[in-house]
Amino acid sequence: MSLKHHHQFMWGYSKSLVVKIFRRPAFIFLGITTFTVMGFFSVIMFLIERTTNPKFDTYLDSVYFTVSTMTSVGFGDIVPITPWGKAITTVMMLLGTFIFVSFTGVVATTVLELELEVRHKQNK
Repeated sequence: MSLKHHHQFMWGYSKSLVVKIFRRPAFIFLGITTFTVMGFFSVIMFLIERTTNPKFDTYLDSVYFTVSTMTSVGFGDIVPITPWGKAITTVMMLLGTFIFVSFTGVVATTVLELELEVRHKQNK
């Protein structure tokens, strides 16, 4: 296979993959669920920590903390100091892991289905 043909194949494969992923009801459901859960936890963390933790000065600080925690990035520049904040953060970490593992499952399933389609076309 020439480099040009390989490039064309991979470009088409990638476009098909992205289109198929974004059309999956499970992906749409997970996306909506993720934004809803992150919004909920952002509000909860802001309400719990804002009076005692100077790092949670604005709601945007809480959103930043929630996103970095649930995506398991966790920079550590903003941390909860109240017992309730720490407990909620633990729940956020566990839910974040579950959500992003679910995204991985949807993407992996889509890749496998697309690979089966490509192999089926090649065998014809």
